[in-house]
Amino acid sequence: IEPGTTIKSYRQDNNGKAPTLVIEQGAKIMAAGTASKPITFTSVLPTSQLPQRGTWGGLIILGNAVISGPGTPQTNDIEGLTAGLGTYGGANDADDSGVLQYVRVWYGGADISPDPTNPENSGNEINGITFGGVGSGTTLEYCEVAFNKDDGFEFFGGAVNGKYLSTLFADDDAFDTDEGYQGKLQFIFALVDKDGDHAAEMDANNDVQRRSFPQVNGATFIKSSHSTGRSNGLIQIREGGGGSFTNMVLTGKAGAGLENNACAAETHTSTGSLGTIPDYLFWSPNNIINTKVTDTGAATQFAISTDCVWSAGDPQSLSLDPQLLLSPDQWTTESNLFQIDPRPTPGGNSFSNLDTTSDPFFTTVTSKGAFGSNLWLDKWSYLSMRGLLPDGSVVPTTSTIIPSSITTDTRLTSSNIYYMTQQVFVKSPAVLTIEPGTTIKSYRQDNNGKAPTLVIEQGAKIMAAGTASKPITFTSVLPTSQLPQRGTWGGLIILGNAVISGPGTPQTNDIEGLTAGLGTYGGANDADDSGVLQYVRVWYGGADISPDPTNPENSGNEINGITFGGVGSGTTVDHVEVAFNKDDGFEFFGGAVNAKWLSALFVDDDAFDSDEGYQGKLQFIFALVDKDGDHAAEMDSKDDVGRRSFPKVSGATFIKSGHST
Repeated sequence: IEPGTTIKSYRQDNNGKAPTLVIEQGAKIMAAGTASKPITFTSVLPTSQLPQRGTWGGLIILGNAVISGPGTPQTNDIEGLTAGLGTYGGANDADDSGVLQYVRVWYGGADISPDPTNPENSGNEINGITFGGVGSGTTLEYCEVAFNKDDGFEFFGGAVNGKYLSTLFADDDAFDTDEGYQGKLQFIFALVDKDGDHAAEMDANNDVQRRSFPQVNGATFIKSSHSTGRSNGLIQIREGGGGSFTNMVLTGKAGAGLENNACAAETHTSTGSLGTIPDYLFWSPNNIINTKVTDTGAATQFAISTDCVWSAGDPQSLSLDPQLLLSPDQWTTESNLFQIDPRPTPGGNSFSNLDTTSDPFFTTVTSKGAFGSNLWLDKWSYLSMRGLLPDGSVVPTTSTIIPSSITTDTRLTSSNIYYMTQQVFVKSPAVLTIEPGTTIKSYRQDNNGKAPTLVIEQGAKIMAAGTASKPITFTSVLPTSQLPQRGTWGGLIILGNAVISGPGTPQTNDIEGLTAGLGTYGGANDADDSGVLQYVRVWYGGADISPDPTNPENSGNEINGITFGGVGSGTTVDHVEVAFNKDDGFEFFGGAVNAKWLSALFVDDDAFDSDEGYQGKLQFIFALVDKDGDHAAEMDSKDDVGRRSFPKVSGATFIKSGHST
């Protein structure tokens, strides 16, 4: 199958069987795609009907490698296929069934042999990719299963090894091993929504040889939440399964991190002697488990049944936040997952206490989990296609992630690209200097769902003096193919000590949505100086800085492109642009800051908004309002309370294209 090829499948044939591609024993599949030209198995349905599970069958590869059982050699058949057409198993663990590279299997899992009395649940739903007795001569890397109605990847015996495997939103288990599977897996990723079950279910046939012994070194498993009956362990190892599990990262909401039950004669250990392969189960004490049942519940690391005896009591792991760049807490399904970056934050907990191995198959790593600095899902994963991942060129480091609190004078240089992964507060009397030509890219939200936003607090300053040839740009981490787009991050908030309307002497107020005390503005000094904004561009902002979990897309806390709260006339503002903001472009809450050469383009609300006693001067202001925008300017006051708003506007061009309902 050539790189870039797409194969679309119907839901069933005329006999009710789901179309499925079966590579029989002795045959091969040579499917070597690339990141820019992946090979895609998908549905014939229109995109308006997708994503959807169970729209076709799946991919089945059958080999001659060893599987468990009394036979010499043992063979078995894929349940649901016509007798003789689904046989797998043999004596050659090095068997070669071909190549799978950059292969995407989306929307599968339909019934390959339905029961007419129960066509939707006859038990023959097929996995995304099934490996039956597949040998280590087969190449398996950079493959993804998304929205499968059954498991994502299923390994029935064999010894095929795999790297860079991704399962997204499967309805059952993301990865499943059984029947004596003894392969090696590295860099495997599972994103399990509320409807999914385990990220990994690792089974054996009790003490029937051979025993399953998967070696997993480097996995990131994330669970969003769980529906009724789906609150099991994120990993389940049972029925006498052995194996080695190292450099694991388990996080999210699950009944436990590791569930171990229905054990047999295998040895269980997190320390000490390992015994003889395959008759032991090793769970590294360096693995990170950060799972809990509910948002506010305690960590739930292990669920070990009484028939599973571990050599030093319960298994061990690190109860730590893995500190992923973005693993949002408030999501349940793909429909309300707005962005994710499963890579570890540089310098975080995932970079210490690593497990090492001399096995040449396993790549040497500097961090735990399925990812290092390389976001290997970029360009070809479903997550990338949907705009849920940052661009692959986004590689935050310890020196380029802007900290949440800036308390001393700080300079951002044009030689770096900087990243906001969280809300950033510049504290008094610190000065944040941004060199001409500097770019700051921001994520959609932090792990708590709040949009990263740069806040210059009262008494602090921003010195952002760009030039026409070297503007300073605030933008999104998304790839350019996903832009322009509104609401991809927060915005810029500047808070001063100038006068605002109200009965107080002086009056103060707080920016709605920010933590109490961190968004205060207003005072008695209309000449207050908050710094310089010159040739600054603020693009694609307006996301929610404090979302309501029950209505995360419209909680009323969408932020303006640039918010001036009580900013005084000592502040320099000229040649500044806001484009594609989800809320207002420029918002002036009181104060007396003056500005020239301001441009607001294609914002979703008002281009310019003044309120709360704003008495500054504006000249050469430009608004280009498309059909989705509201006013070019909304100028408010507080009726006759306090000082009245009195903006002086001399020279404005406002253009409106049309209007939506």
